[in-house]
Amino acid sequence: MGRRFRGIVARSRRHLRAVPARTKLVNALGTYTEVNEMPSAKEVTSPAQSSNRRAIIVGGSIAGLFAAAFLRRIGWQVDIYERSSIELIGRGVGIFAGHFELLEALDRCGAGTVDIGVMAYRRIALNRTGAVVAEKPMLQIVTSWDRLRQLLVRVIDRQRYRFGHVFEHVEQDSRGVHVRFANGHTERADLLIACDGIRSSVRAQLAPEVQPIYSGYYLWRGAPNESNLSLETRRTVFPYFCFFLDEQLQALGYPISGTDDQLEPGHRRYNFAWYRVADLPKLKAMCVDDNGQQHEFSVPPPLVSRDLVAQMRAEANMLLPPQFIDCLNCIEQPFFTPVYDFCSPSLVFGRVVLIGDAASTPRPHLGFGVAKAGAEAQALAHSLSNHDDVDRALAAYNAERQPLSERIVLHARKVGTQLGVGLETDEDRRMSKMLQDPHAILNWVGVPNFLNTEQ
Repeated sequence: MGRRFRGIVARSRRHLRAVPARTKLVNALGTYTEVNEMPSAKEVTSPAQSSNRRAIIVGGSIAGLFAAAFLRRIGWQVDIYERSSIELIGRGVGIFAGHFELLEALDRCGAGTVDIGVMAYRRIALNRTGAVVAEKPMLQIVTSWDRLRQLLVRVIDRQRYRFGHVFEHVEQDSRGVHVRFANGHTERADLLIACDGIRSSVRAQLAPEVQPIYSGYYLWRGAPNESNLSLETRRTVFPYFCFFLDEQLQALGYPISGTDDQLEPGHRRYNFAWYRVADLPKLKAMCVDDNGQQHEFSVPPPLVSRDLVAQMRAEANMLLPPQFIDCLNCIEQPFFTPVYDFCSPSLVFGRVVLIGDAASTPRPHLGFGVAKAGAEAQALAHSLSNHDDVDRALAAYNAERQPLSERIVLHARKVGTQLGVGLETDEDRRMSKMLQDPHAILNWVGVPNFLNTEQ
């Protein structure tokens, strides 16, 4: 590790332990951008606006928490309604935290970035024998869904977070929105913010024609404990962001915090993902659970067919490097996630606004979903604080974020061409060929400032 890179690492460690109000945020390449903390509510709203304006958020995951944190910051009253009747835990596994947009959103909403996750200092690519065939120094911050949620929950009003409310219907009039839930509860507010994910019930009412599109591939996932991995796996891949490529196949892994957010060596986990190709008939067969029940989109992890898992493990032994086989062997309950994407042609429908995966869902190659949700919540709060008229604010938000959402989705599709599915143009085929090179993949998957990536 060179002197310059050691200096970047040392500065980044100091940054992650203390972020002042006016700070320099580090991105995963080790460069710094100076930002101001988001203005307080007193600076951007009048007392009347602070006390009278109210938003209802449907969906209490990361996007909903970001939206609540930012709108509280500008003086709005915010209530979150989550369909689950129990506390949300373990949604997803690893999250790329090196995107500047995510670090800025966490800082400006008040959550901060103290001990946000684990740092990987290098990217490597393996061949099937487990030997390193490409490498690149790159500082990458990686975290977990649970850790981000823990940070965000601290900056919302927990008394206004309500479980067990399934969205049923929204009506709009000149005064705002009237929201009804399946349990009979109703609420009125100036604004409804839909943060209820890729299969958004709110979006389904307002834009039923907007549907997620299956990519033609899925990924097996899991996160083995560091302590369970072999000494060789811990030595050769655990500290790094690691890739393996083959025809219509991509596997990757990186270190994340432990189950109780531990960051100490020996107590962390290794987030593992393995992309495989499957057409719709095969995917439908995979979505039959261990009890023989057919699921429409995916199978809850405890119910994934044991025969399917056994088949996957057998194929892994033939196709993957030994370090990734070791990772899989240490995952007691691997699960699969079909990859879908879409972008809504509008993020605003009257007084209803879409944020996060409800607005658009890029494929996971960018690792940008959480960062996108944070940036959208920040943009919405900025528009609302800059316009006295809510409708003008929503128009400004839509004008800023919808075209960017389309660019993000299209870029993720470009990176996904490595898997060789749906190659319709010469450009698709060129990209697919280029991304078979292990050196190239290190520069394209999960990198910051990706819209400026040179081709």
